[in-house]
Amino acid sequence: MDKKSRPQKGHWTTILFAIIIMMQACGDNSKSNVSHTIVFENGYEIIQEKLLDVTPGATIEIPAGLYKINRSLSLDEMANVTIKGAGMKETILSFLDQNSGAEGLRVTADSITIQDLTVADAKGDAIKLQGCKGVTLERVHTTWTQGTKSSNGAYGLYPVQCEDVYIDDCEASYASDAGIYVGQSKNVIVKNSYAHHNVAGIEIENCINSEVFGNVTEMNTGGLLVFDLPDLTLVNGHTCKLYDNIVRNNNLKNFATEGNMVAIIPPGSGVILLAAKDVEVYDNEILDHKTMGIGICSYHMTENEWKDERYDPFTYDINIHDNTISRKSAIPDVSKRFGQMVNMLFPGKPQDILYDGIVKDDATGTNPMNICIANNTVTDMRFANIDAANDFDNVDKDITKYACN
Repeated sequence: MDKKSRPQKGHWTTILFAIIIMMQACGDNSKSNVSHTIVFENGYEIIQEKLLDVTPGATIEIPAGLYKINRSLSLDEMANVTIKGAGMKETILSFLDQNSGAEGLRVTADSITIQDLTVADAKGDAIKLQGCKGVTLERVHTTWTQGTKSSNGAYGLYPVQCEDVYIDDCEASYASDAGIYVGQSKNVIVKNSYAHHNVAGIEIENCINSEVFGNVTEMNTGGLLVFDLPDLTLVNGHTCKLYDNIVRNNNLKNFATEGNMVAIIPPGSGVILLAAKDVEVYDNEILDHKTMGIGICSYHMTENEWKDERYDPFTYDINIHDNTISRKSAIPDVSKRFGQMVNMLFPGKPQDILYDGIVKDDATGTNPMNICIANNTVTDMRFANIDAANDFDNVDKDITKYACN
C-alpha cells in the first residue's frame, strides 16, 4: 500500500470493536432566533448598491433593520472599506430566501473591516473573505436559524488565503462545518469570541502564526481545532498559540455532511491537533467532554490519501501545559470511528489527553516528536499513547515520558 495513505500495519476494518451500543443521539433541537420590527423586503438592492458605489477609504453604513436578501452580496477589489451595521441585534442580513450565489457576503478586497451586524441563513458560507490583506471582523454574528441541519452553510466567519486577520468579539452558531474558520492564512488573531452549536467551534487550518485566546466554545461537536490538510495552496502551517479559552461541553451530535473533514470528529471532543506543528496549548479550561479533552494525531489517522509531495502529515513540537481539564461522566461517542476507537481501548471511559503515537520513520528516542505535557490540573489524569501505527498493540499510559519543557 502507498506509504502516504497509511503507515499502520493493518486496517481499522480488521479490528473487532469491543463494544457496540446504540448510537447516541445527543442532538440539539434549539434554533437561533433573529428578528426585527423594521423589515426591508428589497435588502439586496439596498446593500449591493452601497457596495457598488463605495470608494476607497469609505464606510458603508447599514442602519438597523432586517434586510431580506435573495442572492449573494459582494465587494471586490476596493481597498480600505468599512461595512458597519448598527449592532449585532440591530442590523440583520437575512438570506433565508436566497436563491442565487454560493455565499452570503463575499469579499475580495484588502484592508476590509466588517462590524456590528448579523448574517443569517446564507445558502453557503455566511461571510467569505478570500485573498485579502488586512481583515478585521468585530462584533459580527453568523448563524442559521433552523437548527442543526447538514444543509446549513459550512462556515460562519471564513477568511481564507488572507494575511493579517483580526477577529474580535464575534459570535458564530449552527455552521455545518466551522463557526469561526481561518484557513491558509498568515498572522491570525481570534479573540474574545463565542462559538456554539457548530460542528467545529473554532478551526485554524493550514495557517502560519496564529493566536486564539479569550474565546468560549461550547455545545459544538468539537470545540477548538488546529488542522493541517494536504493538497491545498498553503500546506504545513505552523506556530499557533491557544490560551485563556474556555472549551466546555462540546458534545453535540455531528451534523456535517459525510465526506467533509469535520465529519470524522466524534461528539465530545475538546481540542484536536491534526498534523499540527509548533502549537502551544496553555491556561485553558477544557471541561466536560465525553470522548476526549485533547487529541494529538497525525493525518494518517484519517486514513485518507494525498498527492501533495510538499505535505508533512505528522504532528510535532507540541506543548500542552497549565490547563484545567475535566471529563464528562458519560460513555464515549460511538457514532464516529475515532469515538469507537476510544471506547474500544478504554470502554466507557472518556480520556483527558490522547496521542496517536505515530512518528516519522527516522524518529528516535522516547519522545521523538517533541510532545510536551506538564502542569495540567486534572483529577486522575487519563492519558495514553495509543500506538496507532501498530494497531494499538502497545498502549502506553505513562505520561512522564512527555514531561519536557
